[in-house]
Amino acid sequence: MALCPRPRRIPMLGGRAHFSHGFADLVNVSRTGVLIRTNYAVRVGSEWPMTLKLSGQSVSVTGRVVRCDQVDVGLPAGASLRNQFGVALMFIAPPPEAETVLMELCGDGMDMGTG
Repeated sequence: MALCPRPRRIPMLGGRAHFSHGFADLVNVSRTGVLIRTNYAVRVGSEWPMTLKLSGQSVSVTGRVVRCDQVDVGLPAGASLRNQFGVALMFIAPPPEAETVLMELCGDGMDMGTG
């Protein structure tokens, strides 16, 4: 596979996303999107307004679901939490204040990944 640059992803231990119907745990964030973990599946292509709690700051954005995969989450002593979903969302036209926070948090660098 070819190596393709992609926006740097920043792990977000303890970060949260707030939706109209509940909360989700942030896994990582980049300038262009976010990966969250939920206990329910969502439809690919659906759009979700949300507020992200990022390093003491809150930003409001809308994301389009680009991927939703069932995942097991490892817990201490070898246990795992089942029926969790990793949901990747791409930001849709984030407002300037959100772009500023994301740039400060993520920088403008790119990581090399497989594409």
